[in-house]
Amino acid sequence: MILKPKISWFCLNRLKTRYVYWKSVIVILENPSKTLVVDVSEDQLSTYRPPKEIINFKFFYKIGKINDENIKYIGCIAQELQKNMKAIPQPKA
Repeated sequence: MILKPKISWFCLNRLKTRYVYWKSVIVILENPSKTLVVDVSEDQLSTYRPPKEIINFKFFYKIGKINDENIKYIGCIAQELQKNMKAIPQPKA
């Protein structure tokens, strides 16, 4: 099955009140030269914490909100974005 999800992107320097209550979103941490992390936040975005390895970098948030019919595939979509954007691989927990 081929998915073509509609993703609305929002770029922020830091998390703002309007966005902290969103659930099931894709979080991309970028700096001007590199995509650092592509991650999924299933809970409220206010509980999301960047990985420890990334804290030392200066980055901005790029939050992707997926349409409701493709929300169950959010993990697969994030994984494909990570491959396409050549983000730094995250260690498996």
